[in-house]
Amino acid sequence: MSRRLSARRSSPSRCSWRRTRVDVANMSGRTGATDVNADVAPTLREALEPESLLVAENFHDFRTDFAGWHGVMNYAGFSRPVWMWLRGDVEIPYLGLPVSMPRLGGEASVAAMRAFRAGVPWQFVLHSWSILDSHDTPRFRSMAGSRARQLVGVGLQMTMPGVPMVFAGDELGLEGDWGEDARRTMPWARQDDWDPGLLDEYRRLIALRRSSPALARGGIRFAFVDDDVIAYLRETSGERLLCLASRDEHAPIRLPLSALGAQELERLHGTDAELEGDDAVLPAAGPAFHVWRLTNG
Repeated sequence: MSRRLSARRSSPSRCSWRRTRVDVANMSGRTGATDVNADVAPTLREALEPESLLVAENFHDFRTDFAGWHGVMNYAGFSRPVWMWLRGDVEIPYLGLPVSMPRLGGEASVAAMRAFRAGVPWQFVLHSWSILDSHDTPRFRSMAGSRARQLVGVGLQMTMPGVPMVFAGDELGLEGDWGEDARRTMPWARQDDWDPGLLDEYRRLIALRRSSPALARGGIRFAFVDDDVIAYLRETSGERLLCLASRDEHAPIRLPLSALGAQELERLHGTDAELEGDDAVLPAAGPAFHVWRLTNG
């Protein structure tokens, strides 16, 4: 058997798809002793237009298989850390393993995110999909156990590096305890079953994401992390945002304005921060999600 894949086309023209997702990409080209997985992405890119985006589905550690792909469905570096930080009290099977999903503090979840980002190029991070769930997982609303914690997850999804990808129905509050259960019919004609407040919050956070260069392509620095709080900066040369995610009520977070390099915090989402001397005092309520623009007057 040849160790090289060949691109077979019915015509010499390139495929005009602009965004292409390959199902179970981590398994593609692998069977028994044969492993031509490294040829899959380069072969597909030969058949696609140069500006096309090629994304791999990979449930596991993608860092050894990323070459040739533009991005990945980021279960390992986004979904799982968020699930384990925001999961509710319901016992949820963990991706077919004989254990329930664990519950981690913010430090462990952030460490996982940073490890996976550090293992691939930055452009790969920006092109990867930030997903809270899919047709192969429980619905995030069911995992989180409440609208409040779901919205914290949506805040992370819309403000962390990567491309936010929403599973249809999440914005209406659909639930599902496992993959097939998550594929319930969309209640298009049953608007009484929708969660309109949740839908409004999705719209606000999506609008914020679309309006911000820093959220689209800016760098990320963590400003404060503990069990219940994750605060981080998203930054470009022209815009700097401070995001605060909390899964529970907590002590107020004090960040020195001098360390933030700002004089004021302009509220973009959530509630106002207070200024006390040289400190910004961030809200203590939770679960909650907030975003402020850092300015110098």
